[in-house]
Parts: sequence; C-alpha cells; structure tokens
Amino acid sequence: MKKIYFSFITLLTTFLICSCQQDELEDNIGYLRLEVGTNTYVDTRIAADYNPKQIALQIINSKGEVVESTDDWETLSGQQIRLLAGTYTVQASSNGFDGSESGFDIPYYSGSQQITVQSGKEVTANITCTLANVKVTVNYDQSFKDAFQSATATVKSAMQGVNELSFKMGDELKPAYFPVADLTTTISVVNHAGKTFSQDTPITDVKPRKHYILNFKVAETGSIGGVNVSVDGTETVYTFTFNVSTESSTKLSVEKANAWSNFAYVKGTIDSQEAGSKLDVSKMRFEYKALADEEWTSIAAQADGENSFKATLSNLNPTTEYSYRMVYTVDNAEEFVSNTSSFTTESQELVPNLSFDDWCSVSTGSIIKKTTYYAAVSADDLYWDSGNAGANTMGTVNPTRPEETDVVSGKAAKLMSTTAAGQFAAGSLFTGKFGSASISPLGAKLDFGRPFTGRPSQLKGYYKYNPGNIDYIKTDRVSAVQKGDRDLCSIYILLADWDSPFAVSTGDDVFVDINDPSVIAYGELEAGKTSPESMSEYEEFTIDIKYRDITRKPTYILIVCSSSKYGDYFTGSTGSVLLLDEFQLIYGEPILE
Repeated sequence: MKKIYFSFITLLTTFLICSCQQDELEDNIGYLRLEVGTNTYVDTRIAADYNPKQIALQIINSKGEVVESTDDWETLSGQQIRLLAGTYTVQASSNGFDGSESGFDIPYYSGSQQITVQSGKEVTANITCTLANVKVTVNYDQSFKDAFQSATATVKSAMQGVNELSFKMGDELKPAYFPVADLTTTISVVNHAGKTFSQDTPITDVKPRKHYILNFKVAETGSIGGVNVSVDGTETVYTFTFNVSTESSTKLSVEKANAWSNFAYVKGTIDSQEAGSKLDVSKMRFEYKALADEEWTSIAAQADGENSFKATLSNLNPTTEYSYRMVYTVDNAEEFVSNTSSFTTESQELVPNLSFDDWCSVSTGSIIKKTTYYAAVSADDLYWDSGNAGANTMGTVNPTRPEETDVVSGKAAKLMSTTAAGQFAAGSLFTGKFGSASISPLGAKLDFGRPFTGRPSQLKGYYKYNPGNIDYIKTDRVSAVQKGDRDLCSIYILLADWDSPFAVSTGDDVFVDINDPSVIAYGELEAGKTSPESMSEYEEFTIDIKYRDITRKPTYILIVCSSSKYGDYFTGSTGSVLLLDEFQLIYGEPILE
C-alpha cells in the first residue's frame, strides 16, 4: 500500500531589512513567510467536487481569532505576512470537507502546529497532514466469488446520521471513508442453492489513520479469524479475514417490530436450514424482556406463511425499551436463537380537557357586547373550539357552553341547536380552531385537527341526547333527512397523517373526506345511538377506532361532536340538545377496518 501523506514546511522568518528603515521603527512586528511544500502519494480517485490535495490554511492568534486564512495555501506561498509578535496556531486541512460524512474516495487530511513569532528571531514550523477519517476497503477472493450467487458487505458507523455504505460483489470496489466512530460490517450472501444468510462483526476502538481491509474468503464454517496488524508509519492497517460457509446452516432472524404503546407486533423467519432437517412449528417461540430486566418472557410463535412467524407481545409498558428474539426449543433447551432486536413502546398520548371540566369566556364588543365560551382554561391556549365565535356575530348566542348541573362529574359540555342571525346554528365541539364566518357564501372556515402522534384504539365517554324534529333545511344538498324527521347527533374521531390542519370551508363544500388515503383510522358513534327518542340519563358509549393501516403513524387527531349531524348544511332541529362528559382515549390492540 502506498503511503498517503502531506508534508508542510512553513518557514517563519522575522528579520530586519536594511533598505526598509520604516519597518525597523515599528515595535513588536514580525514577519511570516510561508513556503509550503507537499510530498504526496495518493492512490485513490477523487470525487469531482472535492479535492483533498487543495489544502485550506488558517492562522489563529492566542485569542482564537483568525488573522489570516485561505482556501488554498498556494495563494500565500512566497508572501510576506506581517504579524504582531505572539503565539499562533497554523491549521491545515483538506478544503471543502470536514470528514463528518461517509463516502467513497473522500479521504480527509488535517494537521496543525503552534508557533511563536518573535521580533528579530527566526522560527520554523513543520506541519504534517495525515489521514483524519477512517479508510475501509473490501476484497472478495476468487473462491468466494465462485461459491456464491451474490454477496454484499455493508459497513455502518455507530455515529448518528452517517450513511451506511455497501460493497456489492461484482461491482467496482472503491475505498470508502468514514468519520471516526466504531463500525459494524454485515456480509449478506446467497449461495447457489438460493439460501440467504448473513453475519455481523463489530469493529471497535476506531481511531483516525486506521485502514481496515476486509477480505472475504470461503471456509467450512461461519467463524471469523485471522486479524493481522501492521504499521507503516503513516497509518495503521488492519486486515480482517471473514470465513463464510457455503453451506446453509439453520439460522433464524427477526424483523423490526411494530411497537404500539402497550403491545408490539413482531415477526421472524427461518432464513436457512441444515440439509435434511425439518423444524417443528410448535416449538418456535418469541422471547422478550424490558432492556433492564434479566429474565425473558416466552410466547408461542404463530405460523405466518412458509418459514415465517408472528406474535403479539402484550401487557407492555409505554415508553419502555424492550429486547426480543425468536428461538427454537427442544426439550426446554434453546437449540437455535435469532439475532436480538429492540424497540421502544409509544407513549399513551392524551388530549387536553377530555373531561370538559375546563371552561373560560371572553367578552368583546362595545356597541354589540357578547361573551363567547371556550372549552379551555384560557382562550390563548385552545385545543378544542366550537362554532360559538361565528354564532355570536350579532350578539351572545353560544350554541356550545358549559353545563354545571346535569353532569356525570365536574362540568359537562352542552351543545344546543338554535338560530343565530336568522340562520340555523348547531352546537359543536371539535379539536381544532374556528376561523371565520361568511355571508356569501354562507358558511364558516375552520381548521380541523390538532397535532397528535398516539395510536389509541377506542374513544369512550358519556352522552345524553334529546333530539327535536327537524325544522330547518337550508339546502337541497341534504337528502338523508326531511323536515319533520327526528334530528341526529354526531360524534366521530379520526387519525390522519396530514402535514397541517385540514382547512374546512362549509360555504364552499370543502369538508374532510373520511375515505381519503391520509386518514389512517376512523370511528363514529353507532347509528342506533345517534337519534334516540329521548334520554333521561347519561349513557356510556364506546367508539372503536378502526385502523386502515397499522404501520403508519398519525400526525393529527380530529374529534368532532355536533348536536345536529347536518348542521354544516344549516339543517336540523332547534330543539336538539346534546350533553357530553368524561371522554377518554383507550389504548389497546386496534380493530382493522
């Protein structure tokens, strides 16, 4: 291997020039002349947008201030630089890259030297720039190439945010460079029988200037050995020999878990089996434990297709890290064990004021005075809103208000369908924000939804609904009900992965489409409970939040309640009253839609 190094010779000379008498009169001034030479041998191909041979230079005083700098040291070569006498640090490094990323053919060199400039004296500083990141090369010998259909070595850094790099057998294998951190190499192969298996090897105690050469050879077993170390004065070279078996022994593996707040879906596979062997499905199990625990909990694995298994790990604690693996047991002894993987359960996120105990009011107006109620401690921090602000345009109406007498506990929310400024106005309560009301087109603008990342399975609560007969139908857009029909209430919840709140415009017929692909889960009060003849007492309800995808995570939650289901269309009964109290989110296994 060729040596890769830079040698900088910086000649600092402070001298008196007879012809420059003015300079002789200046006190405490020295001169720095840079004569930088390189003696460089580079055996790598350099990326087009980065040239490690171009060396950036900085001269830094004792206060940490940069007094001179350049992206290319050659611009200062041969120049005389005036400096105050004192201590300086000269730093040199490859320009345009700091060694913090991984990539092919991107060596990074750096070096520094502290110097002291004194009046009338000469000082010389020698800077040697050396490799400051970690070099990795991969080799497959011919026996390895003959033994396998395909193979890929992947090297991953322990440093967060650094991309892993892959070396595929058959491709041009370029040297790779990583920032200084421990590494893990994974070799994945497919033999000529079509079996796939892999093995991981950690590389620890990684330091600058080390060069790791990973040689992959064929052996009868899957063990790793033959680590040789040599030092050539420029960099330390580690040669690893990976002996990979061409025979597929029995190997199990587990996939990344789908972890919720108090349970997790896990999967595992039989990656390979010894020739002639057959595993008894009934003896396959998953084991799991909290990371801090010592004992494993065991659960039977369920067949999930050929050589695939699944299980649900239950009774887990929220926001807790767990380890899990798949094992094959014979006579209560673990005969085959998969890799160990880990996951962290989600939090059981809460929605503020689900009890509806917190209320506040805001009084506005000088000519037309009005007081608007909000289901919150303060109107400056709203999670819930209603249509009150629109209904109160011409005075205090408040179709949605606190109820302190007819309650389950504390206070309740009272939603009443009524009229405001001659128009039908349903009592409403939703997670989001009311925007504005308009006359033309007649309607309101609302921002539906609040940020939320939890995955609850149910919405529970208490309601008491006494509907009137529909006496307002504003538009022919509603065909489900007619005048004289008994009114209906509405309570629904959805989880979506929106980028922002959903902008509703009732006057323009812009509503949330519950069938939109962005909606991950949805649930509503069952139809048989939305239009009772009358209710003298509160009744508990449970809404199952049915999931359409159990792998995606939501970003918003929307809960909407209305005393008249078609109130957005100015349709309903001015006699309908809906009381709501003590809502709560339940976290458990979801129901699939």
